[in-house]
Amino acid sequence: MESTDESAEKDIADNITTVSYITDEEGNQERVSSSYRQPVNVVNHQAWQEIEKQTARSKRRIQAGQISCLHYYMTVNQMTAGLLAKYTGQSGFMVRFHLLPFVFTRLRRKTLEIYADFFKVGVEDLVHGNLKPPIYQQPEHGRHVVD
Repeated sequence: MESTDESAEKDIADNITTVSYITDEEGNQERVSSSYRQPVNVVNHQAWQEIEKQTARSKRRIQAGQISCLHYYMTVNQMTAGLLAKYTGQSGFMVRFHLLPFVFTRLRRKTLEIYADFFKVGVEDLVHGNLKPPIYQQPEHGRHVVD
């Protein structure tokens, strides 16, 4: 029977294997396969779990009317207001201001188009708060979405 530590590690990394290089006795580089026990796989998995928690928290706050849907798109794309401001050519203050639902509902169409274009969603999705999965979770990008 498997030990619980080993089976937990398998669940964490989903049997991910990577390739690493080591130096043999003669000083030559040799390619070796690493298994699920490699710490980097565990850390990456934990990081994605944290992102998923933040995304769920963002969805709850949007549903409660505490924050605009812009927050969700920033969260799933791991962005701060300052970073989004730089990408969209706005001030960080304005992006933070747009996170307020009563401000977001009054945005001009041109501003909504900037956000929609950047996040690869429709303006109507933003207006109606339809939360689309991020690009990296869409089926055409190799990852299946389970909601």
